[in-house]
Amino acid sequence: MRWIPAARSGQWWMFAGVSSLLVSLLLWLIRFVALGQPFTGAHAFRFMMLAVILSFLFSFTGWLGARRLWLFSNIGLFIGLILMALYSRDVTGWEDLISFLVFLQAVAAGFVAGLIVEGVTLLMRLAKKE
Repeated sequence: MRWIPAARSGQWWMFAGVSSLLVSLLLWLIRFVALGQPFTGAHAFRFMMLAVILSFLFSFTGWLGARRLWLFSNIGLFIGLILMALYSRDVTGWEDLISFLVFLQAVAAGFVAGLIVEGVTLLMRLAKKE
């Protein structure tokens, strides 16, 4: 995991910015291209704000030193985007809502998995000291 910046590094904010842009673009592509919804500035702004909040939250945890939490959260985020794109096919009315809920579940699952891994790592570190 040497490619992940150290705690308190300024690179975390660069990661957050790049992640915000990438996730925003992917959310827009899924919403306005895959789902075929008409482009609205309000929806685009909301998806951008969701991407910014998630990206900066995850990068903040990395900046605090929870590098595995950042990694697993981002894995969950991108799995959620993939699932959202898959569930948004064959739109009959509910798929857009279902795809968004699946996205949120995958993000939450990645975050919880990261918390578990960080907790186990902390326990191993504490056991090693004793």
